[in-house]
Amino acid sequence: MRILFVLFIGMSFSGFSQIEGTMTPNLTEKVSGSYGFKEKEPIKVGGGDMPTRVYEYMKHLKGPNGEPVTFEKIGNGASYDNPDRTLTKMEKGKLYMYEIKIHGTDKKYLIYFDQYRYEHPKILKGFTWK
Repeated sequence: MRILFVLFIGMSFSGFSQIEGTMTPNLTEKVSGSYGFKEKEPIKVGGGDMPTRVYEYMKHLKGPNGEPVTFEKIGNGASYDNPDRTLTKMEKGKLYMYEIKIHGTDKKYLIYFDQYRYEHPKILKGFTWK
């Protein structure tokens, strides 16, 4: 019975994975001011249903002067028709919204992540990476 349960769980998550590249952005690449801050330009980290790649991205994101950044998931954003059944078995993909705060300031930002599609991530405009 245990083997069937483990097999079922493994098959359930198999549709939520994809092959992705590195999470380290090209720090010299120019980025639009709306990248990550607008639903139409989410940070496409891939990884499927589990937010581990979001957490990996956020672990390295720092404020403009290297300040620590905290984040909290605040909900789901827009849905989109699933363009690729290898990314998820669901008919719709969705964006996830996070609020980030720069330590030592009152600044808060709403950013969008796409966990079902992958593009080499960029760093948010006005932030640093460590």
